Amino acid sequence: MDQLDPALEEARRAGIDLDLLDSNLALTYEQRALRHESALELVLTLREARAAYEKSQPAASEAR
Repeated sequence: MDQLDPALEEARRAGIDLDLLDSNLALTYEQRALRHESALELVLTLREARAAYEKSQPAASEAR
């Protein structure tokens, strides 16, 4: 078994998913950009849903 570069081993111990990094880097720039755009769209939609929910639930937002 080959020894990993010390920096890679340290990253793995810190919880970084090196396999995920490798699979993402295997994608083209365009594929990565599309994935990013899709994730950003999801986050923005979830933020809008949260804001709408909090607006409809005044007691919940006051409890914070």
